[in-house]
Amino acid sequence: MYLTDEEKQILDGQKGEAPQLAMEILKKIGEINGAKRLIPIKSVHLVLHAYKSAFDAGVDAAEKIAEMGGRFTVPTTIDPYGMDAENWRAARTPESYAVQQIRLANAVMKMGVIPVWTCTPYYGFNLPKFGDHIAWSESSAVAYANTVLGARTNRQTAIVDICCGILGKTPETGMHLKENRYGEVLIQLKIDREFKSWEYSALGYLLGKKLGSKIGVVNGMKGNVKNENLKSLCAAAAASGSVTLLHIVGITPEARSIEEAFGNNEIKEELIITEEDLLNTRDDMCTVKEGKVDFVALGCPQYTINEIVRVYELLNGRKVHPETAFWIYANSYAIDLAEKMGIRKKLEDAGVVIRAETCMIISPISEWGFKTLMTDSGKCSYYGPAECGTEIIFASVEECVEAAVSGRYVR
Repeated sequence: MYLTDEEKQILDGQKGEAPQLAMEILKKIGEINGAKRLIPIKSVHLVLHAYKSAFDAGVDAAEKIAEMGGRFTVPTTIDPYGMDAENWRAARTPESYAVQQIRLANAVMKMGVIPVWTCTPYYGFNLPKFGDHIAWSESSAVAYANTVLGARTNRQTAIVDICCGILGKTPETGMHLKENRYGEVLIQLKIDREFKSWEYSALGYLLGKKLGSKIGVVNGMKGNVKNENLKSLCAAAAASGSVTLLHIVGITPEARSIEEAFGNNEIKEELIITEEDLLNTRDDMCTVKEGKVDFVALGCPQYTINEIVRVYELLNGRKVHPETAFWIYANSYAIDLAEKMGIRKKLEDAGVVIRAETCMIISPISEWGFKTLMTDSGKCSYYGPAECGTEIIFASVEECVEAAVSGRYVR
């Protein structure tokens, strides 16, 4: 892989120990993936964020890189905190876990991370433009950045993303190359109406299963598609599969038409998606279909202020069932807005708990002994059984609220 004179100096250690390590790693990654060079990037989003996934080795590695002088040279944000950032004790987080989480946070803070602690950095904290090269790790954010914004990023991994942040560069490979971004599978939506909110998650979940890492071109999406809908779709597709880019005709900047989305690629594979397919996928996303619900968890990816307001409206003055925990996960910005609007207190008075800067997947909730988790998140429905140790019911936000009030879900 070609290195500039400056990059060679970094590799030789002339710019410091941490940049040298970062260059060694990126050079090796680039060579493995056939990159011809490193290219400058506009931003990074880190995934070495939670002790639940980093473990002791990740904490030690982050501290070591910080001690070596590792400092970010481009704007670098970070995924959700590994526990409730406002009150981890009230969330029953074990003390030993909290100690390690705080160590990890201190290490990345020393490197200069922007501590947004969110899986949705594109909501104003770290918003790339069409065509920008970035190096992001969070799977749902990667899919969103490529699909909705038209930015260019591969699905980075922990430590590699730190190296990109230190150098402000990434290997020019994969999604950074235009020829690798063309569609491979045509998906025809045979649903002649605007989607319901839950159907975006179901569609993403289904496409992740069908596509794996292939690039799908989605044709036939109708109506007013909100950013929150696209967030849910991308998150589910990146969870159930390895989707980094979907071309949604009329939405994705590189897909103003089917022809533009496929570019030089011939359409060799086509999938037809019907309403029945989405209903069957919804069933597949559940491990149980109905019954007592002791935990309703919303916000994976984290809820926006619009989604928090929607829950408030759906509750309509009612209270959560005393035997059901109802938690909403959101970043600090959305929570601050909810407080200023007077909504947070009203939700809490109704029995809703807002968990700050974390989510149910990457924070420890086993101490609560929940049996059945109900969610409107396709990503949570995929990871929930393993990460939360619960049965899963996937449903619409309207159904989630009703179950939280009644304590049960009946189909």
